[in-house]
Amino acid sequence: LDDGGTWSERSTGLPANYIRSICPSRFSRTRVYVAAPGINRDDLGCRLYATEDRGLTWTPISAGLPDEVSYVILEDPTNENILYAGLLRGVYVSVDRGRTWSLLGPGLPAAAGADLVIQEREMDLLASTYGRGIYVMNIRPIREAFKTGTAAAPILFDPPAARLPWTNDTHRDPSLKTMEKVPLTFYLARAADVSLRVLDAKGNEVKAWRLAGRKGFNQVRWDLVVRTADSPEPYFVRYRDFAPAGDYEIRLEAEGVDLRRPLKVVARTSPDD
Repeated sequence: LDDGGTWSERSTGLPANYIRSICPSRFSRTRVYVAAPGINRDDLGCRLYATEDRGLTWTPISAGLPDEVSYVILEDPTNENILYAGLLRGVYVSVDRGRTWSLLGPGLPAAAGADLVIQEREMDLLASTYGRGIYVMNIRPIREAFKTGTAAAPILFDPPAARLPWTNDTHRDPSLKTMEKVPLTFYLARAADVSLRVLDAKGNEVKAWRLAGRKGFNQVRWDLVVRTADSPEPYFVRYRDFAPAGDYEIRLEAEGVDLRRPLKVVARTSPDD
């Protein structure tokens, strides 16, 4: 408490394990979270803890998580009730400050979530896995869905602006290495079959999906392709037609559900944009 001038042990309730992750809370000066994996001493259980009194006492917050090695824990920068944890076989999220947990994202491989970091300007969660690469997920929908507590109604989230691939100046063919997918995210209070459609400014449908929506968060990542083609002709390059730049509407429909959000598609000004 004096910039390192003196030190006192604050480990009552913690196992004698390596402290791999420490996360002081932004919302309480006395609250801290730690991940204390014991893999180096053959303790392969889930060891996540919280303190509300500057470490005088520690309480486990791993109830409901797989009993496997935990590497890292993070607090959401905008909501004190949202926590993220990296475990041996995935990344998990809690929206009630560690009382319950859910697996975060079905697309993440069952690999060790060795480290987590939040890019706050973009609100992207980056997960570094052991042996399977680095993954990124935008967490704005999680923050929005639970900003006032438990989400009880369906939500269609505002998508970010979608950027078209760079178009070559000479041949006018798109550079596929600059192609990006825009996330279209929605939340369901219960599982349901849904229709997710993209309409242009005149109300014409340009893309549609029929989905078996899961309870909780769902996401479609659209590459902005509206039509594909193939040809045996030499020098054929028009394999994909992309939605033109402009204003669109995203529409989520199901029984008793009709939600709409605007989507802007923008052209790049350079190949490095």
